[in-house]
Amino acid sequence: MRARSSGWGPFLAGTFAFATVMLGATVPTPIYPIYAAQYGYSQLIVTVIFAAYAVGVILALLLTGPWSDEVGRKPLLLAGLGMSGLSSLVFALADGLPLILSGRVLSGVSVGIYTSAATVAVGELAPPGHDRAGTLGATAANMGGLGLGPIFGAVAILALPSPLHLPYVAHLALVAAALACLWPVAEPAAHATKPRLRPQGLAVPSEVRGVFVPAAICAFSGFMICGFLTSVTPAYLGQVLGFEGRHLVIGTVTGLVFLMSCLGQVLEGWLPERTSLPVGMALLLTGLVAIASALAMRDIVALVGAIVVAGLGHGIAFRGGLMRVSGASPPGTRSAVVATYFVVAYVAISIPVVSVGLLSGPLGLLPVSIGFAAMACLLCALSLILILLRRRRGAGGRA
Repeated sequence: MRARSSGWGPFLAGTFAFATVMLGATVPTPIYPIYAAQYGYSQLIVTVIFAAYAVGVILALLLTGPWSDEVGRKPLLLAGLGMSGLSSLVFALADGLPLILSGRVLSGVSVGIYTSAATVAVGELAPPGHDRAGTLGATAANMGGLGLGPIFGAVAILALPSPLHLPYVAHLALVAAALACLWPVAEPAAHATKPRLRPQGLAVPSEVRGVFVPAAICAFSGFMICGFLTSVTPAYLGQVLGFEGRHLVIGTVTGLVFLMSCLGQVLEGWLPERTSLPVGMALLLTGLVAIASALAMRDIVALVGAIVVAGLGHGIAFRGGLMRVSGASPPGTRSAVVATYFVVAYVAISIPVVSVGLLSGPLGLLPVSIGFAAMACLLCALSLILILLRRRRGAGGRA
């Protein structure tokens, strides 16, 4: 299952392609307030746009999750890049809600394809003896791309004359570069001679369930918080703290949780294996309590500090869970199990977006944000308790 090339070039090409697709998913984040002003969209409409993305991710994960085990990694990587480029093209041409929704669905499909196939492929493309670098490259490309997307979008808004269109053209240039780098890379994995392309469902082999359950709990809690921050931060900074129109501030603060998650993934490698999930979740809970307090105080400095702590915790827990799930998966099932893991995550990331969008109109953004942060604190605390109890009883295996 090792890549035919033992150098770093294929690994870097796969990592760059992965980051490019994930970056494209969050480029629209600082553009949403401009859409709202240009077309008169409410927070509920922005919610619908984001939900379309989440639907695309989940459908692609369920449909294509096991396909890279059947046809190989590279065809899925090329298809996902193509979908990401098509999404940016549709956004660049969009002049209203139908094309914006179409662009978001296509973006979600590209992320759904890459989330499973690229996570496994980047690990396989790492040179022999550098397995941890492979896992770190995959998780960092995932979170790093999501974190850089809002900043990339904000810089493009400031630097380019057409903020509703040219940021997507800039992303198309990245897609073209990623395609050029990925095209010559050899297929990294063996695959079926007679592939069976069918939806995977949500099955986890019995051999991996003891590891999967606590890892999935962490993924659900962590991505729920990421979804909450992604949905609340742009509107909160603009409407409550008065940063409306300051796109670089909005983009940077919104992407900060994902960037800190990357750093947390690096730090996870220094922790003992059995402690990464509880340590990560404890940091995540601490950060979330601080986020709820910062929202109530309307203090941007406290909010940024709280996001840093929450992001570090998310990265530690996320990478620890992903390594254990992937490592415990039986041969021939890795991409399918990883896809199921990410279905859990993307269901979680869509819940707060929809909830805040539905409730902020009648109740107000600030009280809804504080209330949801408090609920997320309770879920995160429950997750940490369950992980500690499972570890104490010895039922979590290596997790």
